[in-house]
Amino acid sequence: MDFLTIILLGLTQGITEWIPISSKTQDAVVYAFLTGLRPQDIPLPMLLYLHIGTVIAATIYFRKEIMELINKFLNKPFDLRAHSRGEIGFLFTSLLFTGIIGLPLLFLEKELFPKLDASLLFTVMGVGLLLTGFLLLMQKGAKERKIRDSNWADGVLTGILQGFSILPGISRAGTSTTALIWRGFDSESSFHLSFLLSIPTVILAEFVLYVGGLSSFPLYDGILLALFSFIFGYLVLDIILRIVKKVNMAYVAFALGVIIIAAGLLGWS
Repeated sequence: MDFLTIILLGLTQGITEWIPISSKTQDAVVYAFLTGLRPQDIPLPMLLYLHIGTVIAATIYFRKEIMELINKFLNKPFDLRAHSRGEIGFLFTSLLFTGIIGLPLLFLEKELFPKLDASLLFTVMGVGLLLTGFLLLMQKGAKERKIRDSNWADGVLTGILQGFSILPGISRAGTSTTALIWRGFDSESSFHLSFLLSIPTVILAEFVLYVGGLSSFPLYDGILLALFSFIFGYLVLDIILRIVKKVNMAYVAFALGVIIIAAGLLGWS
């Protein structure tokens, strides 16, 4: 893989991971554009390396919150009632229901989507982004709940909606923040919890599932992909958090969805 392609893929992942427009869809589109290959031919280990970079960025950014959660759990590891009322309970149930919904869809995706031609897959990804846009438009109303108010019940709906983000074009950040806003959290707390949730979600859903395929991808290229996605992801994370409070990302998702559908209908591959 040439150096410019690695940098551009790292930049794409570093920016879109924090925006509710499906980073893996944007990675696939950029990969197809740069290489001339079909989006479904994107090597899964390449996506893993890209996500490793942004997971490290999120871990460093939220290091204080993560250490607080670890200390809280270690102080009373068997106090399930107390944990259920906080972020630990929220994270656990979110991951549980994400797996219940997402794993069957993942196996379906791996079986079905490689058989689609590029035009149809572009259309599917575009439709997914339009659905993400509609979800984001539904994030309205005055919300007052904060991060400290999260509990296991919030994780149920968040996990169910996040599970559908395995499908092309459906944004993990978009589904999880929508669920949290429906549960009454304000926008800032919703994005904060969503980004915090992204760390264990990516580790479990991608690292565990695809770690066996890492050896099939050049190690040097993988390290560079992870490095650049980390650099760009860490540099823009704070900026993105400010932007999403001011810009309605639903219209960004709509615009990208229309562009990708048009590319599919025009036969771009």
